[in-house]
Amino acid sequence: MKLKEFLDNNPIINSAQLAAKMWPENKSARSKLTNKLNENIVGSGKQRITDLDDKAALEVLQKLSDEIEKFRQSIV
Repeated sequence: MKLKEFLDNNPIINSAQLAAKMWPENKSARSKLTNKLNENIVGSGKQRITDLDDKAALEVLQKLSDEIEKFRQSIV
C-alpha cells in the first residue's frame, strides 16, 4: 500500500500534522507532503514519495499507534 492510498483510506489522519512530525525542521512541511502525494512539479522536477519519506511516515504513525494502544489499555 502506498502512503497516499493509506491517507486516502484513513481521512481521520491529518496529513498536515503528519507532515509536521515527519519534517519538524521544515516550515513548509505541509506543502512538501502535498506536493509529493500529488506528484506535483516543483522546481526542476516531479515530487515523489521516497523510501525515506515512507520510513518517516511509518515512524510517526507507529508512535500514534503506540499511544492509541496505551489509551485502549487504560480504559479496558
